Amino acid sequence: MKKFLIWLFALLVVLLLVLRGIPFLINSYLNANADRIVTNLITRASLFGDHQVTFGQILLDYDYFGTYLKIRDIKVKPSEELDEEHIRMDLTIDQLDLTGFKWSEFLLRNSISVDSALISKMIIISSTPPLDSLQQRPRKPKKAKSKDYESLSVKYFDLNDLSIELVNNLYDSVRISLQDMDLKVQGFRLTKDDIQDPQSLFHVDVVKGSIGEAVFHFDQFRQHALVKDIILDTDNQSMFFGYMGLLNKQGKYQYTSQFAERQSWTEIDNAKLDLRGVHFGSFFRKGIIEVDSVFASDMRVEIFVDKRKVEDRQKRPQMVHQLFKDLGQVIHIDHIFVNNAYLKIEERPDNKSPRSGFLYFSDMQVHIINFSNFVERRGENKLLKLEASGKLMGQGMLKALAQYELESEKGDFTLKGSLGPMELKALDPMIEPQSQATVKSGKLNSLVFDIKGNDYDGTGQLTVLYENLELALLNPNFERDNNFFRKVGSFLANTLIIKSNNPKKNGETVAGTVYYIRDTHKSMFAYWWKLIFSGLKSTLTGDDLEELKKKEQIRLAETTNSSKTLVSQKSDVSKTASEHEKSSHKERREERRQNKKTD
Repeated sequence: MKKFLIWLFALLVVLLLVLRGIPFLINSYLNANADRIVTNLITRASLFGDHQVTFGQILLDYDYFGTYLKIRDIKVKPSEELDEEHIRMDLTIDQLDLTGFKWSEFLLRNSISVDSALISKMIIISSTPPLDSLQQRPRKPKKAKSKDYESLSVKYFDLNDLSIELVNNLYDSVRISLQDMDLKVQGFRLTKDDIQDPQSLFHVDVVKGSIGEAVFHFDQFRQHALVKDIILDTDNQSMFFGYMGLLNKQGKYQYTSQFAERQSWTEIDNAKLDLRGVHFGSFFRKGIIEVDSVFASDMRVEIFVDKRKVEDRQKRPQMVHQLFKDLGQVIHIDHIFVNNAYLKIEERPDNKSPRSGFLYFSDMQVHIINFSNFVERRGENKLLKLEASGKLMGQGMLKALAQYELESEKGDFTLKGSLGPMELKALDPMIEPQSQATVKSGKLNSLVFDIKGNDYDGTGQLTVLYENLELALLNPNFERDNNFFRKVGSFLANTLIIKSNNPKKNGETVAGTVYYIRDTHKSMFAYWWKLIFSGLKSTLTGDDLEELKKKEQIRLAETTNSSKTLVSQKSDVSKTASEHEKSSHKERREERRQNKKTD
Protein backbone atom coordinates (compact mmCIF):
# COMPACT_ATOMS: atom_id res chain seq x y z
CA MET A 1 0.00 0.00 0.00
CA LYS A 2 2.85 2.34 0.89
CA LYS A 3 4.58 1.63 -2.43
CA PHE A 4 1.35 2.37 -4.28
CA LEU A 5 1.05 5.74 -2.58
CA ILE A 6 4.63 6.57 -3.51
CA TRP A 7 4.01 5.70 -7.13
CA LEU A 8 0.77 7.68 -7.10
CA PHE A 9 2.53 10.69 -5.62
CA ALA A 10 5.32 10.41 -8.18
CA LEU A 11 2.78 10.15 -10.98
CA LEU A 12 1.01 13.26 -9.74
CA VAL A 13 4.33 15.14 -9.56
CA VAL A 14 5.22 14.07 -13.09
CA LEU A 15 1.73 14.99 -14.32
CA LEU A 16 1.99 18.38 -12.61
CA LEU A 17 5.41 18.97 -14.15
CA VAL A 18 4.03 18.01 -17.55
CA LEU A 19 0.96 20.20 -17.17
CA ARG A 20 3.09 23.13 -16.03
CA GLY A 21 5.97 22.31 -18.31
CA ILE A 22 4.02 22.15 -21.58
CA PRO A 23 2.75 25.76 -21.28
CA PHE A 24 6.24 26.82 -20.18
CA LEU A 25 7.85 25.21 -23.22
CA ILE A 26 5.14 26.54 -25.55
CA ASN A 27 5.47 30.05 -24.10
CA SER A 28 9.24 29.89 -24.49
CA TYR A 29 8.84 28.93 -28.14
CA LEU A 30 6.09 31.48 -28.82
CA ASN A 31 7.95 34.42 -27.30
CA ALA A 32 11.23 33.42 -28.97
CA ASN A 33 9.45 33.47 -32.35
CA ALA A 34 6.82 36.10 -31.58
CA ASP A 35 7.73 38.47 -34.43
CA ARG A 36 7.55 35.73 -37.06
CA ILE A 37 4.35 34.18 -35.68
CA VAL A 38 2.39 37.44 -35.38
CA THR A 39 3.67 38.67 -38.75
CA ASN A 40 2.40 35.43 -40.31
CA LEU A 41 -0.98 35.89 -38.58
CA ILE A 42 -1.34 39.33 -40.18
CA THR A 43 0.13 38.75 -43.65
CA ARG A 44 -1.76 35.48 -44.14
CA ALA A 45 -4.72 37.68 -45.15
CA SER A 46 -4.34 38.61 -48.84
CA LEU A 47 -5.10 42.28 -48.10
CA PHE A 48 -1.80 42.49 -46.17
CA GLY A 49 0.10 39.91 -48.20
CA ASP A 50 2.51 42.41 -49.81
CA HIS A 51 3.03 44.50 -46.68
CA GLN A 52 5.74 44.73 -44.06
CA VAL A 53 4.96 44.42 -40.35
CA THR A 54 6.94 45.79 -37.38
CA PHE A 55 6.24 45.69 -33.64
CA GLY A 56 7.31 47.32 -30.45
CA GLN A 57 6.69 44.98 -27.52
CA ILE A 58 5.12 41.49 -27.93
CA LEU A 59 4.04 39.21 -25.10
CA LEU A 60 2.47 35.77 -25.62
CA ASP A 61 1.10 33.77 -22.69
CA TYR A 62 -0.32 30.30 -23.40
CA ASP A 63 -2.52 28.17 -21.13
CA TYR A 64 -4.94 25.36 -21.79
CA PHE A 65 -7.85 27.77 -22.24
CA GLY A 66 -6.17 29.79 -24.95
CA THR A 67 -3.42 32.31 -25.56
CA TYR A 68 -3.14 35.85 -24.26
CA LEU A 69 -1.49 38.18 -26.77
CA LYS A 70 -0.30 41.67 -25.90
CA ILE A 71 1.31 43.85 -28.59
CA ARG A 72 2.40 47.50 -28.56
CA ASP A 73 3.21 49.81 -31.48
CA ILE A 74 2.08 47.70 -34.46
CA LYS A 75 2.96 49.17 -37.85
CA VAL A 76 1.88 47.69 -41.20
CA LYS A 77 3.29 49.39 -44.32
CA PRO A 78 3.15 48.48 -48.03
CA SER A 79 6.31 46.97 -49.45
CA GLU A 80 8.28 48.80 -52.13
CA GLU A 81 7.23 46.21 -54.72
CA LEU A 82 3.54 47.14 -54.31
CA ASP A 83 2.73 49.79 -56.94
CA GLU A 84 -0.09 52.32 -56.89
CA GLU A 85 -2.26 50.18 -59.15
CA HIS A 86 -3.04 48.05 -56.09
CA ILE A 87 -4.63 48.64 -52.72
CA ARG A 88 -2.01 49.83 -50.20
CA MET A 89 -2.63 49.71 -46.46
CA ASP A 90 -0.88 51.86 -43.88
CA LEU A 91 -1.93 50.73 -40.40
CA THR A 92 -0.76 51.65 -36.90
CA ILE A 93 -2.05 50.37 -33.54
CA ASP A 94 -0.82 51.65 -30.18
CA GLN A 95 -2.23 48.74 -28.17
CA LEU A 96 -3.68 45.32 -29.04
CA ASP A 97 -4.76 42.88 -26.33
CA LEU A 98 -6.25 39.49 -27.25
CA THR A 99 -7.45 36.84 -24.79
CA GLY A 100 -8.56 33.29 -25.49
CA PHE A 101 -6.85 32.88 -28.87
CA LYS A 102 -7.72 29.35 -30.06
CA TRP A 103 -4.76 27.59 -31.73
CA SER A 104 -6.95 24.66 -32.74
CA GLU A 105 -9.12 26.98 -34.86
CA PHE A 106 -6.04 28.51 -36.43
CA LEU A 107 -4.14 25.28 -37.17
CA LEU A 108 -7.03 22.97 -38.07
CA ARG A 109 -9.66 25.29 -39.59
CA ASN A 110 -7.59 28.22 -40.87
CA SER A 111 -9.71 30.56 -38.73
CA ILE A 112 -9.19 33.15 -36.02
CA SER A 113 -11.26 32.72 -32.86
CA VAL A 114 -10.79 35.04 -29.86
CA ASP A 115 -12.69 35.46 -26.60
CA SER A 116 -12.02 39.20 -26.32
CA ALA A 117 -10.09 41.92 -28.11
CA LEU A 118 -9.08 45.40 -27.02
CA ILE A 119 -7.70 47.77 -29.64
CA SER A 120 -6.63 51.30 -28.72
CA LYS A 121 -5.69 54.19 -31.02
CA MET A 122 -5.85 52.44 -34.37
CA ILE A 123 -5.26 54.40 -37.58
CA ILE A 124 -5.87 52.88 -41.03
CA ILE A 125 -4.97 54.72 -44.24
CA SER A 126 -5.87 52.79 -47.38
CA SER A 127 -4.67 54.08 -50.76
CA THR A 128 -6.53 52.72 -53.77
CA PRO A 129 -6.86 53.47 -57.49
CA PRO A 130 -10.22 55.01 -58.56
CA LEU A 131 -13.05 52.68 -57.60
CA ASP A 132 -14.27 52.29 -61.19
CA SER A 133 -10.84 51.03 -62.28
CA LEU A 134 -10.95 48.38 -59.56
CA GLN A 135 -14.38 47.28 -60.74
CA GLN A 136 -13.37 47.16 -64.41
CA ARG A 137 -10.06 45.37 -63.83
CA PRO A 138 -10.35 41.64 -64.63
CA ARG A 139 -9.95 39.46 -61.58
CA LYS A 140 -6.91 37.26 -61.39
CA PRO A 141 -7.67 33.54 -61.04
CA LYS A 142 -7.60 32.44 -57.44
CA LYS A 143 -4.84 30.21 -56.24
CA ALA A 144 -5.71 26.62 -55.49
CA LYS A 145 -5.11 27.20 -51.82
CA SER A 146 -6.07 30.67 -50.61
CA LYS A 147 -4.19 32.25 -47.73
CA ASP A 148 -7.29 34.08 -46.54
CA TYR A 149 -8.90 32.93 -43.31
CA GLU A 150 -12.14 30.98 -43.42
CA SER A 151 -13.56 33.08 -40.60
CA LEU A 152 -12.73 35.64 -37.93
CA SER A 153 -14.78 35.65 -34.73
CA VAL A 154 -14.54 37.68 -31.52
CA LYS A 155 -16.93 37.19 -28.60
CA TYR A 156 -16.27 40.66 -27.15
CA PHE A 157 -14.64 43.51 -29.04
CA ASP A 158 -13.64 46.85 -27.49
CA LEU A 159 -12.46 49.40 -30.05
CA ASN A 160 -11.10 52.73 -28.76
CA ASP A 161 -10.13 55.73 -30.89
CA LEU A 162 -10.18 54.20 -34.38
CA SER A 163 -9.61 56.38 -37.47
CA ILE A 164 -9.91 55.23 -41.10
CA GLU A 165 -9.00 57.07 -44.29
CA LEU A 166 -9.44 55.80 -47.84
CA VAL A 167 -7.21 57.77 -50.21
CA ASN A 168 -7.58 57.99 -53.98
CA ASN A 169 -4.21 57.43 -55.67
CA LEU A 170 -5.22 59.40 -58.77
CA TYR A 171 -5.98 62.66 -56.91
CA ASP A 172 -3.93 61.94 -53.76
CA SER A 173 -6.98 63.03 -51.78
CA VAL A 174 -9.11 61.48 -49.07
CA ARG A 175 -12.18 59.74 -50.48
CA ILE A 176 -13.69 58.46 -47.21
CA SER A 177 -12.74 59.38 -43.66
CA LEU A 178 -14.01 58.00 -40.33
CA GLN A 179 -12.63 59.64 -37.21
CA ASP A 180 -12.82 59.03 -33.44
CA MET A 181 -14.65 55.70 -33.48
CA ASP A 182 -15.35 54.15 -30.06
CA LEU A 183 -17.32 50.90 -30.30
CA LYS A 184 -18.18 47.99 -28.04
CA VAL A 185 -19.10 44.87 -30.02
CA GLN A 186 -20.41 41.46 -29.00
CA GLY A 187 -20.66 38.35 -31.16
CA PHE A 188 -18.61 39.59 -34.13
CA ARG A 189 -18.10 37.10 -36.98
CA LEU A 190 -16.68 37.65 -40.47
CA THR A 191 -16.48 34.72 -42.89
CA LYS A 192 -14.97 34.23 -46.33
CA ASP A 193 -18.53 34.00 -47.67
CA ASP A 194 -19.24 37.48 -46.27
CA ILE A 195 -16.20 38.86 -48.10
CA GLN A 196 -17.24 37.26 -51.39
CA ASP A 197 -20.91 38.33 -51.05
CA PRO A 198 -21.26 41.99 -52.17
CA GLN A 199 -24.46 42.37 -50.12
CA SER A 200 -23.07 41.07 -46.83
CA LEU A 201 -20.74 42.84 -44.40
CA PHE A 202 -20.48 40.66 -41.27
CA HIS A 203 -22.53 39.25 -38.40
CA VAL A 204 -22.73 40.96 -35.03
CA ASP A 205 -24.99 40.46 -32.02
CA VAL A 206 -24.57 43.84 -30.32
CA VAL A 207 -22.91 47.12 -31.30
CA LYS A 208 -22.86 50.23 -29.12
CA GLY A 209 -20.75 53.33 -29.43
CA SER A 210 -20.03 56.52 -31.29
CA ILE A 211 -18.26 57.90 -34.34
CA GLY A 212 -17.00 61.47 -34.11
CA GLU A 213 -17.02 62.29 -37.81
CA ALA A 214 -17.57 60.63 -41.18
CA VAL A 215 -16.76 62.29 -44.53
CA PHE A 216 -17.35 61.01 -48.06
CA HIS A 217 -15.88 62.98 -50.99
CA PHE A 218 -17.30 62.66 -54.51
CA ASP A 219 -17.85 64.52 -57.80
CA GLN A 220 -14.07 64.63 -58.34
CA PHE A 221 -13.73 65.94 -54.75
CA ARG A 222 -15.81 69.05 -55.49
CA GLN A 223 -18.49 67.94 -53.01
CA HIS A 224 -18.53 66.01 -49.78
CA ALA A 225 -21.06 64.52 -47.38
CA LEU A 226 -20.24 65.28 -43.75
CA VAL A 227 -21.76 63.54 -40.72
CA LYS A 228 -20.81 64.31 -37.10
CA ASP A 229 -21.57 62.93 -33.65
CA ILE A 230 -22.94 59.53 -34.69
CA ILE A 231 -24.36 57.37 -31.91
CA LEU A 232 -25.58 53.82 -32.55
CA ASP A 233 -27.10 51.11 -30.36
CA THR A 234 -28.32 47.77 -31.72
CA ASP A 235 -30.12 46.94 -28.44
CA ASN A 236 -32.38 49.99 -28.84
CA GLN A 237 -32.32 49.74 -32.67
CA SER A 238 -31.40 53.42 -32.78
CA MET A 239 -28.96 55.67 -34.60
CA PHE A 240 -28.43 59.41 -34.18
CA PHE A 241 -26.56 61.96 -36.31
CA GLY A 242 -25.81 65.24 -34.55
CA TYR A 243 -25.03 66.94 -37.86
CA MET A 244 -25.41 65.97 -41.51
CA GLY A 245 -24.61 68.02 -44.58
CA LEU A 246 -23.98 67.76 -48.31
CA LEU A 247 -21.44 70.52 -48.84
CA ASN A 248 -19.65 72.12 -51.77
CA LYS A 249 -16.04 73.24 -51.85
CA GLN A 250 -16.88 75.75 -54.58
CA GLY A 251 -19.43 78.54 -54.83
CA LYS A 252 -22.49 78.09 -57.03
CA TYR A 253 -21.19 80.15 -59.98
CA GLN A 254 -17.68 78.70 -59.82
CA TYR A 255 -19.10 75.17 -59.73
CA THR A 256 -21.63 75.51 -62.56
CA SER A 257 -19.17 77.37 -64.83
CA GLN A 258 -17.06 74.21 -65.10
CA PHE A 259 -19.71 72.33 -67.06
CA ALA A 260 -20.56 72.84 -70.71
CA GLU A 261 -24.21 71.97 -70.08
CA ARG A 262 -26.66 72.88 -67.36
CA GLN A 263 -25.74 71.37 -64.00
CA SER A 264 -27.48 72.14 -60.73
CA TRP A 265 -25.60 73.14 -57.57
CA THR A 266 -27.11 71.63 -54.42
CA GLU A 267 -26.20 72.05 -50.77
CA ILE A 268 -27.73 70.55 -47.62
CA ASP A 269 -26.66 71.92 -44.25
CA ASN A 270 -27.42 71.82 -40.54
CA ALA A 271 -29.55 68.65 -40.57
CA LYS A 272 -29.98 66.43 -37.52
CA LEU A 273 -31.19 62.84 -37.94
CA ASP A 274 -32.75 60.47 -35.42
CA LEU A 275 -33.34 56.92 -36.72
CA ARG A 276 -35.57 54.59 -34.74
CA GLY A 277 -36.31 50.95 -35.37
CA VAL A 278 -33.09 50.37 -37.32
CA HIS A 279 -32.78 46.74 -38.41
CA PHE A 280 -29.00 46.48 -38.15
CA GLY A 281 -29.00 42.74 -38.81
CA SER A 282 -30.69 43.19 -42.21
CA PHE A 283 -27.99 45.65 -43.23
CA PHE A 284 -24.98 43.75 -41.89
CA ARG A 285 -26.06 40.38 -43.31
CA LYS A 286 -28.07 41.27 -46.42
CA GLY A 287 -27.19 44.88 -47.22
CA ILE A 288 -30.83 45.97 -46.78
CA ILE A 289 -31.54 49.40 -45.28
CA GLU A 290 -34.61 48.84 -43.12
CA VAL A 291 -35.79 51.55 -40.72
CA ASP A 292 -39.13 52.11 -39.00
CA SER A 293 -38.93 55.91 -38.62
CA VAL A 294 -36.53 58.73 -39.52
CA PHE A 295 -36.81 62.13 -37.84
CA ALA A 296 -34.93 65.00 -39.52
CA SER A 297 -34.84 68.52 -38.10
CA ASP A 298 -33.49 71.98 -38.98
CA MET A 299 -32.45 70.95 -42.48
CA ARG A 300 -31.42 73.77 -44.83
CA VAL A 301 -31.43 73.01 -48.57
CA GLU A 302 -30.29 75.35 -51.38
CA ILE A 303 -30.52 74.58 -55.10
CA PHE A 304 -29.08 76.76 -57.86
CA VAL A 305 -29.41 76.46 -61.64
CA ASP A 306 -27.79 78.67 -64.27
CA LYS A 307 -30.31 78.76 -67.12
CA ARG A 308 -27.81 80.44 -69.44
CA LYS A 309 -26.25 77.01 -69.80
CA VAL A 310 -27.44 74.73 -72.58
CA GLU A 311 -29.80 71.99 -71.41
CA ASP A 312 -28.83 68.37 -71.88
CA ARG A 313 -31.94 67.13 -73.64
CA GLN A 314 -30.58 63.60 -73.81
CA LYS A 315 -30.74 63.34 -70.03
CA ARG A 316 -33.57 61.17 -68.66
CA PRO A 317 -34.27 61.78 -64.96
CA GLN A 318 -36.38 58.92 -63.64
CA MET A 319 -39.81 59.34 -62.15
CA VAL A 320 -40.54 57.96 -58.70
CA HIS A 321 -41.72 54.45 -59.63
CA GLN A 322 -38.76 53.98 -62.01
CA LEU A 323 -36.32 55.32 -59.44
CA PHE A 324 -37.41 52.80 -56.82
CA LYS A 325 -37.47 49.95 -59.33
CA ASP A 326 -33.94 50.61 -60.66
CA LEU A 327 -32.36 51.63 -57.36
CA GLY A 328 -29.33 49.45 -56.69
CA GLN A 329 -30.02 49.50 -52.94
CA VAL A 330 -32.93 47.69 -51.26
CA ILE A 331 -34.50 50.13 -48.80
CA HIS A 332 -37.60 50.37 -46.65
CA ILE A 333 -38.55 53.26 -44.36
CA ASP A 334 -42.06 53.31 -42.93
CA HIS A 335 -42.08 57.00 -42.01
CA ILE A 336 -39.84 60.01 -42.64
CA PHE A 337 -40.62 63.13 -40.61
CA VAL A 338 -38.94 66.44 -41.48
CA ASN A 339 -39.32 69.33 -39.04
CA ASN A 340 -38.44 73.02 -39.42
CA ALA A 341 -36.78 72.70 -42.83
CA TYR A 342 -35.81 75.52 -45.19
CA LEU A 343 -35.68 75.25 -48.99
CA LYS A 344 -34.32 77.92 -51.33
CA ILE A 345 -34.51 77.56 -55.12
CA GLU A 346 -32.40 80.02 -57.09
CA GLU A 347 -32.19 80.42 -60.89
CA ARG A 348 -29.99 82.60 -63.04
CA PRO A 349 -32.28 83.43 -65.99
CA ASP A 350 -31.15 83.37 -69.60
CA ASN A 351 -31.49 87.13 -70.10
CA LYS A 352 -29.59 90.31 -69.26
CA SER A 353 -30.76 90.42 -65.65
CA PRO A 354 -27.92 91.52 -63.31
CA ARG A 355 -29.06 89.05 -60.65
CA SER A 356 -30.62 85.67 -60.19
CA GLY A 357 -34.18 85.04 -59.11
CA PHE A 358 -35.20 82.96 -56.14
CA LEU A 359 -38.01 81.79 -53.94
CA TYR A 360 -37.89 80.00 -50.62
CA PHE A 361 -40.04 77.93 -48.28
CA SER A 362 -39.56 78.22 -44.51
CA ASP A 363 -40.96 76.40 -41.47
CA MET A 364 -41.41 73.28 -43.58
CA GLN A 365 -42.96 70.12 -42.19
CA VAL A 366 -42.78 66.94 -44.30
CA HIS A 367 -44.13 63.43 -43.75
CA ILE A 368 -43.21 60.67 -46.22
CA ILE A 369 -44.97 57.31 -45.85
CA ASN A 370 -43.85 53.97 -47.34
CA PHE A 371 -40.49 55.01 -48.80
CA SER A 372 -39.75 51.53 -50.05
CA ASN A 373 -38.67 49.22 -52.86
CA PHE A 374 -38.56 46.23 -50.49
CA VAL A 375 -41.56 44.33 -51.84
CA GLU A 376 -41.48 41.64 -49.12
CA ARG A 377 -41.67 44.28 -46.38
CA ARG A 378 -44.18 46.74 -47.81
CA GLY A 379 -46.66 43.97 -48.73
CA GLU A 380 -49.90 45.24 -50.23
CA ASN A 381 -49.06 48.88 -49.55
CA LYS A 382 -48.01 50.10 -53.00
CA LEU A 383 -48.58 53.81 -52.45
CA LEU A 384 -45.88 56.35 -51.63
CA LYS A 385 -47.32 59.40 -49.88
CA LEU A 386 -45.68 62.78 -49.34
CA GLU A 387 -47.39 65.39 -47.18
CA ALA A 388 -45.71 68.78 -46.91
CA SER A 389 -46.41 72.26 -45.58
CA GLY A 390 -44.37 75.45 -45.40
CA LYS A 391 -44.47 79.22 -45.80
CA LEU A 392 -43.79 80.54 -49.30
CA MET A 393 -41.48 83.58 -49.02
CA GLY A 394 -42.20 83.55 -45.29
CA GLN A 395 -45.90 84.40 -45.84
CA GLY A 396 -48.39 82.14 -47.66
CA MET A 397 -48.88 78.70 -46.10
CA LEU A 398 -48.47 76.02 -48.77
CA LYS A 399 -49.93 72.57 -48.13
CA ALA A 400 -49.42 69.71 -50.57
CA LEU A 401 -50.15 65.99 -50.83
CA ALA A 402 -48.45 63.87 -53.50
CA GLN A 403 -49.19 60.17 -53.93
CA TYR A 404 -47.32 57.81 -56.30
CA GLU A 405 -48.37 54.30 -57.25
CA LEU A 406 -45.08 52.45 -56.96
CA GLU A 407 -46.06 49.50 -59.15
CA SER A 408 -47.83 51.47 -61.87
CA GLU A 409 -46.23 50.96 -65.28
CA LYS A 410 -47.25 54.48 -66.33
CA GLY A 411 -46.15 56.15 -63.11
CA ASP A 412 -49.63 57.30 -62.06
CA PHE A 413 -49.72 59.98 -59.37
CA THR A 414 -51.95 62.61 -57.80
CA LEU A 415 -50.93 66.06 -56.62
CA LYS A 416 -53.23 68.16 -54.45
CA GLY A 417 -52.58 71.31 -52.51
CA SER A 418 -53.41 74.84 -51.45
CA LEU A 419 -51.66 78.16 -50.86
CA GLY A 420 -52.95 80.60 -48.26
CA PRO A 421 -53.12 84.42 -48.26
CA MET A 422 -49.99 86.47 -49.03
CA GLU A 423 -48.92 89.74 -50.57
CA LEU A 424 -47.95 89.13 -54.21
CA LYS A 425 -45.21 91.74 -53.91
CA ALA A 426 -43.30 89.10 -51.91
CA LEU A 427 -42.78 87.16 -55.18
CA ASP A 428 -40.74 89.97 -56.78
CA PRO A 429 -37.36 88.30 -56.07
CA MET A 430 -38.49 85.56 -58.46
CA ILE A 431 -40.58 87.58 -60.93
CA GLU A 432 -38.30 90.56 -61.61
CA PRO A 433 -35.19 88.72 -62.93
CA GLN A 434 -37.28 86.23 -64.91
CA SER A 435 -39.83 88.52 -66.59
CA GLN A 436 -38.37 92.07 -66.39
CA ALA A 437 -41.50 93.14 -64.54
CA THR A 438 -42.40 93.91 -60.95
CA VAL A 439 -45.55 93.58 -58.86
CA LYS A 440 -46.87 97.02 -57.92
CA SER A 441 -49.77 95.66 -55.88
CA GLY A 442 -51.91 92.62 -55.36
CA LYS A 443 -52.97 90.10 -52.76
CA LEU A 444 -53.38 86.37 -53.12
CA ASN A 445 -56.37 85.14 -51.14
CA SER A 446 -56.11 81.45 -51.98
CA LEU A 447 -54.84 78.95 -54.53
CA VAL A 448 -56.15 75.38 -54.77
CA PHE A 449 -55.04 72.67 -57.23
CA ASP A 450 -56.04 69.06 -57.89
CA ILE A 451 -53.94 67.22 -60.49
CA LYS A 452 -53.70 63.67 -61.83
CA GLY A 453 -50.75 62.66 -63.97
CA ASN A 454 -48.37 60.00 -65.19
CA ASP A 455 -45.02 59.78 -66.98
CA TYR A 456 -46.47 61.31 -70.15
CA ASP A 457 -48.84 64.10 -69.13
CA GLY A 458 -51.00 65.52 -66.37
CA THR A 459 -54.38 67.23 -66.13
CA GLY A 460 -56.53 68.81 -63.46
CA GLN A 461 -58.06 72.00 -62.08
CA LEU A 462 -56.56 75.06 -60.41
CA THR A 463 -58.38 77.97 -58.84
CA VAL A 464 -56.50 81.08 -57.76
CA LEU A 465 -58.32 83.93 -56.01
CA TYR A 466 -56.58 87.31 -55.86
CA GLU A 467 -57.35 91.04 -55.91
CA ASN A 468 -55.86 94.36 -57.06
CA LEU A 469 -53.10 92.76 -59.13
CA GLU A 470 -51.01 95.36 -60.98
CA LEU A 471 -47.64 94.92 -62.70
CA ALA A 472 -45.00 97.42 -63.89
CA LEU A 473 -42.43 96.82 -66.63
CA LEU A 474 -38.74 97.36 -65.82
CA ASN A 475 -36.07 99.11 -67.92
CA PRO A 476 -33.12 97.24 -69.55
CA ASN A 477 -31.25 97.49 -66.23
CA PHE A 478 -34.19 95.72 -64.56
CA GLU A 479 -35.10 98.86 -62.62
CA ARG A 480 -38.24 101.00 -62.42
CA ASP A 481 -38.17 104.44 -64.09
CA ASN A 482 -40.53 107.08 -65.49
CA ASN A 483 -40.14 106.15 -69.17
CA PHE A 484 -43.39 107.04 -70.96
CA PHE A 485 -43.46 103.97 -73.24
CA ARG A 486 -42.90 101.56 -70.37
CA LYS A 487 -45.73 103.20 -68.47
CA VAL A 488 -47.97 102.74 -71.51
CA GLY A 489 -46.85 99.10 -71.79
CA SER A 490 -47.61 98.51 -68.12
CA PHE A 491 -51.03 100.12 -68.52
CA LEU A 492 -51.89 97.97 -71.55
CA ALA A 493 -50.68 94.80 -69.81
CA ASN A 494 -52.76 95.50 -66.71
CA THR A 495 -55.80 96.54 -68.77
CA LEU A 496 -55.87 94.07 -71.67
CA ILE A 497 -53.89 91.02 -70.55
CA ILE A 498 -53.79 90.74 -66.77
CA LYS A 499 -57.07 90.25 -64.94
CA SER A 500 -56.71 92.40 -61.82
CA ASN A 501 -59.21 90.40 -59.75
CA ASN A 502 -60.52 86.87 -59.46
CA PRO A 503 -63.44 86.68 -58.79
CA LYS A 504 -64.27 89.43 -61.25
CA LYS A 505 -66.24 92.48 -60.20
CA ASN A 506 -69.44 90.76 -61.36
CA GLY A 507 -68.73 87.89 -58.94
CA GLU A 508 -67.70 85.35 -61.60
CA THR A 509 -64.79 83.10 -60.56
CA VAL A 510 -62.44 81.95 -63.31
CA ALA A 511 -61.07 78.45 -62.75
CA GLY A 512 -57.89 77.40 -64.53
CA THR A 513 -57.43 74.15 -66.42
CA VAL A 514 -54.25 72.15 -65.92
CA TYR A 515 -52.56 70.30 -68.77
CA TYR A 516 -48.90 69.74 -69.56
CA ILE A 517 -46.85 67.13 -71.42
CA ARG A 518 -43.83 66.12 -69.41
CA ASP A 519 -40.37 67.24 -70.56
CA THR A 520 -38.54 63.92 -70.34
CA HIS A 521 -35.17 65.60 -69.72
CA LYS A 522 -36.37 67.49 -66.65
CA SER A 523 -36.92 66.41 -63.08
CA MET A 524 -40.11 65.37 -61.33
CA PHE A 525 -40.25 68.67 -59.42
CA ALA A 526 -39.92 70.67 -62.66
CA TYR A 527 -42.84 68.61 -64.01
CA TRP A 528 -44.94 69.46 -60.95
CA TRP A 529 -44.22 73.17 -61.38
CA LYS A 530 -45.09 73.12 -65.09
CA LEU A 531 -48.43 71.47 -64.32
CA ILE A 532 -49.30 74.13 -61.71
CA PHE A 533 -48.05 76.94 -63.96
CA SER A 534 -50.27 75.72 -66.83
CA GLY A 535 -53.27 76.21 -64.53
CA LEU A 536 -52.12 79.74 -63.62
CA LYS A 537 -51.72 80.63 -67.32
CA SER A 538 -55.09 79.23 -68.34
CA THR A 539 -56.70 81.29 -65.59
CA LEU A 540 -55.49 84.41 -67.46
CA THR A 541 -55.95 83.15 -71.03
CA GLY A 542 -59.21 81.25 -70.55
CA ASP A 543 -57.92 78.20 -72.48
CA ASP A 544 -59.93 75.02 -71.97
CA LEU A 545 -58.51 71.47 -71.96
CA GLU A 546 -58.75 70.92 -75.73
CA GLU A 547 -57.01 74.22 -76.49
CA LEU A 548 -54.27 73.41 -73.99
CA LYS A 549 -53.72 69.99 -75.57
CA LYS A 550 -53.36 71.56 -79.04
CA LYS A 551 -50.85 74.11 -77.75
CA GLU A 552 -48.89 71.38 -75.97
CA GLN A 553 -48.65 69.29 -79.14
CA ILE A 554 -47.30 72.34 -81.00
CA ARG A 555 -44.82 73.03 -78.18
CA LEU A 556 -43.72 69.40 -78.15
CA ALA A 557 -43.08 69.47 -81.92
CA GLU A 558 -41.08 72.71 -81.63
CA THR A 559 -39.08 71.28 -78.74
CA THR A 560 -38.24 68.17 -80.76
CA ASN A 561 -37.03 70.28 -83.68
CA SER A 562 -34.99 72.54 -81.44
CA SER A 563 -33.38 69.47 -79.85
CA LYS A 564 -32.22 68.30 -83.28
CA THR A 565 -30.79 71.75 -83.97
CA LEU A 566 -29.09 71.72 -80.58
CA VAL A 567 -27.30 68.46 -81.34
CA SER A 568 -25.81 70.00 -84.50
CA GLN A 569 -24.51 72.94 -82.44
CA LYS A 570 -22.62 70.88 -79.85
CA SER A 571 -19.30 72.16 -81.14
CA ASP A 572 -20.17 75.66 -79.94
CA VAL A 573 -21.00 74.55 -76.40
CA SER A 574 -17.44 74.79 -75.09
CA LYS A 575 -17.16 78.35 -76.41
CA THR A 576 -20.43 79.26 -74.70
CA ALA A 577 -19.20 77.66 -71.48
CA SER A 578 -16.02 79.76 -71.64
CA GLU A 579 -18.04 82.95 -72.13
CA HIS A 580 -20.27 82.07 -69.19
CA GLU A 581 -17.21 81.38 -67.06
CA LYS A 582 -15.86 84.85 -67.81
CA SER A 583 -19.21 86.49 -67.13
CA SER A 584 -19.50 84.68 -63.82
CA HIS A 585 -16.33 86.23 -62.32
CA LYS A 586 -18.30 89.27 -61.17
CA GLU A 587 -21.06 87.01 -59.82
CA ARG A 588 -18.55 84.94 -57.85
CA ARG A 589 -17.14 88.11 -56.28
CA GLU A 590 -20.67 89.13 -55.32
CA GLU A 591 -21.23 85.62 -53.94
CA ARG A 592 -18.11 85.89 -51.75
CA ARG A 593 -19.29 89.26 -50.45
CA GLN A 594 -22.69 87.80 -49.58
CA ASN A 595 -21.04 84.87 -47.79
CA LYS A 596 -18.92 87.27 -45.71
CA LYS A 597 -22.05 89.20 -44.75
CA THR A 598 -23.74 85.94 -43.76
CA ASP A 599 -20.72 84.89 -41.64
